[in-house]
Amino acid sequence: MSFTSDRWRRALSWIRLRQSSSSRARLNAAEAQLGVAERALRDASVSAPFSGLIGRRLVSVGEFVSVGQALFELVALDPIDVEFHLAEVDSSRVQVGNLVDVRVAPYPDEVFKARVGVISPTIDPRTRTLRVKAELQNLNGRLRPGLFARTDLGVSHRSGARLIPEDAILQRADGAVVFRLLENGRVERRVIETGQHRDGKVEVLYGLNGDHIVVVRGHARLVDGALVTVRDHDGNPVVSARPAEPK
Repeated sequence: MSFTSDRWRRALSWIRLRQSSSSRARLNAAEAQLGVAERALRDASVSAPFSGLIGRRLVSVGEFVSVGQALFELVALDPIDVEFHLAEVDSSRVQVGNLVDVRVAPYPDEVFKARVGVISPTIDPRTRTLRVKAELQNLNGRLRPGLFARTDLGVSHRSGARLIPEDAILQRADGAVVFRLLENGRVERRVIETGQHRDGKVEVLYGLNGDHIVVVRGHARLVDGALVTVRDHDGNPVVSARPAEPK
């Protein structure tokens, strides 16, 4: 009887050991599966380097992607940078921390304040201008990246500035554009660098000479080389104007 009881206890202990080993194996397998799932979740998560809004999605759902492939275009709306150029003669008048008045077309009656944060250490040898970047707080997101802005640093007026009517300038993807009237009656598309804006006039830093004539009306759909007719003031819109001579 004692022998049978001992065998029973040993058998029971062996069964419990097998059950314990089996449970431990299942636990280890479950933990391994959990680790794989957690890693897959981490690999599927995309973290942005800064806070902003997605401007454009570059991939589709279910698409295979590779390491380093761009997935989205991320746009930071607050703060935003305002980039502009100063004539080299004014380069000594700007310092980091200066306030800049900023005006944009969607809000013509408002003046936004930006603060100069970056000043290029060099003058552009082609345009003879200094690149400046100012930071503008945009808490409510009213201003959007890509807007063309007018900036005023408050530097004093100077002699020698060449001015054209504000209406002569078209804002295009490659910058400020005007159409210069040639002697053969055709127009030449020119990209210019602009300076200060005052009383409906814009300073031209680069791209036009004093004897050039530019189209100021009816030019929204003009293309380079188009043939135009110059008209006078007698009941017809003004279409050309000569840059003001330096003062």
